[in-house]
Amino acid sequence: MVTSLYLMPTGRCNCICKYCYFPVGTEKENPELFMKIAESFTKHIISSNTTARPQIRFTGGEPWLEKELLSAVTDHFLTRVQNGWVVINTNGTILPENRLKDFKGEKRLIHVISLDGPELLHDSRRKMQNGNGSFQKVIKGIKMLQDLKLPVYLNAVLDCESSAHLPELIRFISDELGLKELSVSLLHLDENPLSRDEKYNLLENAYSEASNHSVRLGGHHRLLLGRWIPELRCAAGSTTALVDPNGMVHACQRFVGRVKPDCSWSEDFDWVNFNSKQSCGPVCGSHDDHHIGKKLYELYMKKHPEYLQVHHLDMNLFGVLS
Repeated sequence: MVTSLYLMPTGRCNCICKYCYFPVGTEKENPELFMKIAESFTKHIISSNTTARPQIRFTGGEPWLEKELLSAVTDHFLTRVQNGWVVINTNGTILPENRLKDFKGEKRLIHVISLDGPELLHDSRRKMQNGNGSFQKVIKGIKMLQDLKLPVYLNAVLDCESSAHLPELIRFISDELGLKELSVSLLHLDENPLSRDEKYNLLENAYSEASNHSVRLGGHHRLLLGRWIPELRCAAGSTTALVDPNGMVHACQRFVGRVKPDCSWSEDFDWVNFNSKQSCGPVCGSHDDHHIGKKLYELYMKKHPEYLQVHHLDMNLFGVLS
């Protein structure tokens, strides 16, 4: 049964990130459709009386380009589903303070914001459409959310370049922003990808640096440990469904543009019995992923036993955990 709905209402973005993987195509902007989807999902959750944590998660593109839709869906869902959550993955540069004020203090509205490193590094990788860096806008957005007492988490794309600046980033988010948790995402490259050992070494270094500053680490790599830590098993496609800008249904946001969708969403969509037929093989679950997961498990056993249990950061970052 679907308890986590991912909405991707637009493929547009106000930033130009040098490693963006979102496919460029001809999608139709259709906020009315996405409102219908959210309303249908809300009715499903209310009628199912589920004990799971129901949630709507926005991704993109930059979802806050559809600010009216996001505000309406958030209000509709949180008002009607008392144990519901809304999570917005965003670049953090255009957060609408006038709309977010209406949700001040709402702990069930979570933002996950991209911040790749200190200012020079971040701005070299994540530029605005006009070519200017986005770092200062991101920091302003983070502090605004903190002033409104809205939960905010940061995600950094991890590769050899950003790994070298990770100590500076961790010090900054801890000392300047007062945050003690950080998500890292291994950079995905279709050409000249990192080897599995290179990926593991980047993660091992990240855990070491985070430990030095009492910062909790999270990220998609945690799902690679599902074979050894059952609570981290990915349930994408059984408890999750994602609708892309064209109204097509996928198991997971990582599948968009890489794997064929299951179907197009319609008003008779079966929230209860949906079970994706998509295979994660082309995206995750490879032998390399198995190798990295096993090595991380061994690392946890030896040096970081606190990571052997699922943490609220895992739950906040991912809707694929049942």
